[in-house]
Amino acid sequence: MTTKLIKVTDTTLRDAHQSLFATRFNNSTISKLAPLLDKVGYDVLEVWGGATFDSCIRYLNEDPWDRLKMVKRLAPNTNLSMLIRGANLVGYRHYSEEIINEFISLSADFGIDVFRLFDALNDPVNLEIASKAIKNKNKHLQLTICYSTGESGKLETKSTEIYTLNYYVNLAKTLVKMGADSLCIKDMAGLLSPYDAYMLITELKNNISIPIQLHNHYTSGLASMTQLKAIEAGVDGVDTCISTVAQKTSQPAIEPLLKTFISNNSTYKTNINFDQITKIEQTLEEEVKKYTSYSISTKFSNIDSGVLTHQIPGGMISNLTSQLNQNNNLSKLPQVLDEIPKVRKDLGMPPLVTPISQMVGAQAVSNVMTKKYENISEQVISYLSGHYGKPPGEINKVKFKNIKKITKNKETKSLKKYSDELKDISQYHPDVLTFALFDDIGKNFLLNKTNIYEKPEINKPNPISNNIETKALDNELTIQFENKEYTIAINVENKELIADIIKQSEINPKQNTPSPNKKPIKKTNNKNKPQIANNNALDKIKFISSPMSGTVIKYLVKTNDKIKTNQEVAIIESMKMETTIKSDIDGTILELLIAPGGDIQAQEPIIKIN
Repeated sequence: MTTKLIKVTDTTLRDAHQSLFATRFNNSTISKLAPLLDKVGYDVLEVWGGATFDSCIRYLNEDPWDRLKMVKRLAPNTNLSMLIRGANLVGYRHYSEEIINEFISLSADFGIDVFRLFDALNDPVNLEIASKAIKNKNKHLQLTICYSTGESGKLETKSTEIYTLNYYVNLAKTLVKMGADSLCIKDMAGLLSPYDAYMLITELKNNISIPIQLHNHYTSGLASMTQLKAIEAGVDGVDTCISTVAQKTSQPAIEPLLKTFISNNSTYKTNINFDQITKIEQTLEEEVKKYTSYSISTKFSNIDSGVLTHQIPGGMISNLTSQLNQNNNLSKLPQVLDEIPKVRKDLGMPPLVTPISQMVGAQAVSNVMTKKYENISEQVISYLSGHYGKPPGEINKVKFKNIKKITKNKETKSLKKYSDELKDISQYHPDVLTFALFDDIGKNFLLNKTNIYEKPEINKPNPISNNIETKALDNELTIQFENKEYTIAINVENKELIADIIKQSEINPKQNTPSPNKKPIKKTNNKNKPQIANNNALDKIKFISSPMSGTVIKYLVKTNDKIKTNQEVAIIESMKMETTIKSDIDGTILELLIAPGGDIQAQEPIIKIN
């Protein structure tokens, strides 16, 4: 009896925690898991890309490049992979050829062996530059099909539908011609049913000769059955993760699959050491306790059959629920879920995968929180302008008839220009790329990075007051002092105690305490500041508020400016999408209330006008 080897990719260090915990695993957790996973016998460990880069600089105050180097050092025996969003790389817009080439080159140099490359619209044009860059570095190019369906939620065969069997076969043939070393079927929302998977894999195997990998999510409850039928149809590899972070909106667990393969009638095997997995389970059980606040107790915690309608991918669900929960709007989740398919249809039925899923999700939230399509993100406008590629279906032109399309949206700034703008902060090449990818968010991270890695004066310790709280974790010590939390690594070298500050962050403020991010705008001189002549003037003071929670990116006006109704006055970022705020009245700017970079809540005033 012939036995087929099934290659297994583990997603514990990337997609699993992205799906369950909004990508919040920090370096401390990952450093414990990486060496253990390296001993299992996995063919590939997915460790980078997707939202990990963004999460590191936006939430964790950790350098993503340092994380990659760390994992490569701790897991030297296993191929490492990353997920790249085509021309969007790990960001949310199309980047220049120079930035794409440099990012991929550096990623390869820092340890990535397998590049899983996809485009949110399944547009091969958006994959061309990155594909060539990956092949030039002699790395494994795994081109990807984003699996989606129409309103039926199943693989169609009718020519009148968008997502048909022929659609996927023809797309696969195109990706093979582009030089793919393997093909990945990316079922990001758990839509692929077992028998549809059997039909799809069988047909693909009849038409292409390169290996096929299946990546699917458990959201709908179908994933394990789908994996098995795909294996029976001839799929060459599957994505799984350790059971502790499996199922729900994550990937299927590896343990049941291994138990299935050791049954008497199985003709399949893996290279995996099952005993080693048990050790990882124990470590993970303790580690995930740190991240329970990011796991929202909703129906998404279990099987969600509704995903066949709303089609929200696993990586987006935890972020969506987390956003709503943080702003006390989790009760509006059913309305948002109902709105998502409507927005998707209006936008031409694109696959719901990053960054398109974020666009659709953020727009659905905005439609529920405010008047429908009253606020449209810059990214959606860019999408409507054709800068993300060709939508699979027709856009609802009636809904967006008043949208002023963007005529220029290509990256024009060179890396040298980015480097020049960063000269007072850093000239380290990875830092320059971080800035180029994420602009102000990247720059703010780099500004803080100098503080993160500043070493304290061991011989001149700062006085410590009684308000310090400490907690020990291995060789790390976390202290809270003067509204900041410091993580200190303590080591002994040559009988000398060495302490390094490895992380620094603001302490979450107590209720009703102003956020440290809400830095007041510098006040103007009294002679220049508008004066209120009498109490009657108080009646004329109005405020422009943010329609949703997020972060102030920049203002488009300044103090004393006269503004008109519908004039654009500020840009905020919410759910990783930028939205322009317009004034609803005429007036004169009295004060900009929240500094750029400051956090805001829904309906919070950001501008005072008269």
